[in-house]
Amino acid sequence: MTVVPTKLSVLCVDDNLHVADALRLKLSRESAFEWQGWLTTADDLIATVERDHPALVLLDLDLPGRDPLTVTAELTQRCHAARVVVFSGLVRADLIDLALDAGVWGYVSKNDGEGELISALLKVGNGDIALSPEVAALYYGR
Repeated sequence: MTVVPTKLSVLCVDDNLHVADALRLKLSRESAFEWQGWLTTADDLIATVERDHPALVLLDLDLPGRDPLTVTAELTQRCHAARVVVFSGLVRADLIDLALDAGVWGYVSKNDGEGELISALLKVGNGDIALSPEVAALYYGR
């Protein structure tokens, strides 16, 4: 029997303190989510996910250290339950392709705003792939 959590735990990976803190505040106010912490690089992402088992990983692509999409590909091979959602200002067709190939469940442009992010996280938490409007327009409009 699968137990569905009452809240979706979220681990954030973003090197911008202001973005991470704003996300923490926003998600803490939403009853569907539980803030699980913040990393400034993807370097320790796999170890953190293996230890803490977040339902969702919110991942920026413009990070110091190891390439976030390389780490994501490794993560999806090792931690099948983890669902990664890219949340980035970097929105290009090649990056969307690389992210989907790495195993992400969602890709949200920071330009699309908090409402689209919340919607995407809920979709991914329910097992659906989610692309924000800017991402979908670029991805499907090629």
